[in-house]
Amino acid sequence: MSENTWIWGIPLFGYLLGSFPTGVVLSRMRFGIDVREMGSGNIGATNITRNFGWLAGAFVLLMDFLKAWAPLKLMQDHLPGSEWVICATGVAVVLGHCFSIFLRFKGGKGVASSLGCLASVMPFTALISALTYVLGLSVTRICAIGSLMGLAVAVGHASFYEPVEAYRWMVWLVAAVVAIRHRGNLKRIVADVTKRH
Repeated sequence: MSENTWIWGIPLFGYLLGSFPTGVVLSRMRFGIDVREMGSGNIGATNITRNFGWLAGAFVLLMDFLKAWAPLKLMQDHLPGSEWVICATGVAVVLGHCFSIFLRFKGGKGVASSLGCLASVMPFTALISALTYVLGLSVTRICAIGSLMGLAVAVGHASFYEPVEAYRWMVWLVAAVVAIRHRGNLKRIVADVTKRH
């Protein structure tokens, strides 16, 4: 089997890695309850933090970040010229997190994993995206708005300043996945604003 053949199996590994439900495993093993039965029902760091504290939330955030950052960084360092495979693997990790094979194709929102993808190949874009998230959250107190603002900035910055086409596509695709996963949040926000006015 040639290298060009087997290398395309890496995105499948990325999907399986992304599918690992860190929040569910932590909540069951450490606290004896499934986080999906608490709060918003989401498996990500935000819901973990609300129900189990900031330390548990930080752990889940870090693990969900690393399961995207680590494989992409390794590929960059050891598989030169594999930009499109990196793109496919990054998207696969985020899809795995959002539609986990271990959770009957349900999962989280994909924000931390998307940030991990960005940080591995576009660290400056990841930095301004994260800062925008913090700013959006500080102003609105709504995680979904902060997340989408951060991704919008990442998409804009990558579209104009990222020279590698494969990486631009990765940003666009993971942003689309995360936006789709947030559609319920957006509907609730719009409904709430409409009621107030």
